[in-house]
Formats: sequence, structure tokens, C-alpha cells
Amino acid sequence: MEPFDEAQGRHGTRQDGPGMRLMRLWLWTAPLAMLALAAMFGWLAVDEGKWGLLLAMVLLALVAAGLFVVQWRLLRGLSAGSDDESGRKE
Repeated sequence: MEPFDEAQGRHGTRQDGPGMRLMRLWLWTAPLAMLALAAMFGWLAVDEGKWGLLLAMVLLALVAAGLFVVQWRLLRGLSAGSDDESGRKE
């Protein structure tokens, strides 16, 4: 009989607790919401001809995209580290 963690960890079927699910929700939605708001306010800035605001929104969109990539890699690293059977980090 396999230990519970190994039996639940196969092929993405691992059952995570509510804290992990909340963290994943936050890490996925926060940068996407930033990106959506930057796009919306950027569009409004172009409509009103406020080029300084547009520049700030482009910068915010780049930060949001970078944050999304960093957090995506973090989540991949956490899930890969928990699936390691030997418990060693490479």
C-alpha cells in the first residue's frame, strides 16, 4: 500500500487543501486583473490623449506580465518539489 501523498500525487490528481487553492487563485488572478485594468485605463488614456498615463499603464502591464511568469514558475516549482518521491531537491 502506498503512502497517502504518493497515491494522491499522480498525474495532477493530488488533493490540495483550501489554503493551497486560495494561494493558487490569488497568484493566477492578481496579475491577470492588473493586466486587464492596465489595458482598460490605457485605452481610456489613448481616448483622452493622456500619453503619460498610457506610458504608466504600459509599464504596469509589463510588470503584470512579468509577475504572472514569475508566479507561474513558482507554482510549477512548488508542485514539482512536492511530487518528488525521494524528497531531495536537485
